[in-house]
Amino acid sequence: MCCLSLLFLSSCSDIQSPEVKNIKNARLTGLDTKTLDFDVDLELFNPNNEALQVKSLKLTALIEGVELDAVDQEFDTKMLGKSTFFLPINVGLSLTELAKKDDTDIMSKGLRIYNSGEINLTLKGNLILSNGVSDKIVKIDHTQNIVFSKSIK
Repeated sequence: MCCLSLLFLSSCSDIQSPEVKNIKNARLTGLDTKTLDFDVDLELFNPNNEALQVKSLKLTALIEGVELDAVDQEFDTKMLGKSTFFLPINVGLSLTELAKKDDTDIMSKGLRIYNSGEINLTLKGNLILSNGVSDKIVKIDHTQNIVFSKSIK
């Protein structure tokens, strides 16, 4: 009986890594002389039968190969089993660092991005999940050209 319960617990602790499918619903929410602020949804697919607790996300955001923001967010939400889940992320991009790359002034770079309505965004880091028995660190390394809506108020 003891071995049977150990076998059950060890099989429950094997969490399959969710798959990053897409970056969706990109919205430019702020533009000033120093930063561009974006909200995006990271689309994930949970291949596990059971729901997983989303605990935290630690990412680095890069545009045009330039590291521009560190995302460090805590969550208290569940990702249902065998389903698609949208994880909201806020990214603040430093125009100063981005402008250095191609020797433009900060506002010109910000306006060029704003007017084009798109950027090539790379997200790298770790997503920490739990099934109630153990934690799983899921590596994130996803690059995508995103077209954003301009919902600045």
